[in-house]
Amino acid sequence: MNEKPLVLVVEDNPDHRFIMNWSYEKSNQQCRLLFAEDAEQALLYLEDVNPSFMLLDYELPGENGFELLDRLRTSRQWKHLPVVMFSHWENEAFIKEAYTSGVNAFVIKPQNRKEYINVWNTVFDFWNNHNQLPKVQKQPRYS
Repeated sequence: MNEKPLVLVVEDNPDHRFIMNWSYEKSNQQCRLLFAEDAEQALLYLEDVNPSFMLLDYELPGENGFELLDRLRTSRQWKHLPVVMFSHWENEAFIKEAYTSGVNAFVIKPQNRKEYINVWNTVFDFWNNHNQLPKVQKQPRYS
């Protein structure tokens, strides 16, 4: 039996997590979502799970999205994990910085529930069904 792909969603705002989960349930995607509220919780989850990709908010308590991304990109284990940054920031310089920092895609957060459903369908369909990436192998933490 094939297990549904796992997506790690790093989002601190409980209202945004709620609407993301609600709109995901209304979409036609077949994934599992795991929500982390901050960078530290995301890193703890990554010790135990192997997500298909990460959906990462920029504005987080403690480390921001770029700082978490830097930790991932300098990690032997997670440097190839696909990361989609999900933010309200629409500034061209900010988006360029996101790509320079190593995100694989940047999505502007939708303004309403219908747009969220469309975003879920587009993002998940691309990353789970059309994009071809090498399988990320979980590496031992210490060697």
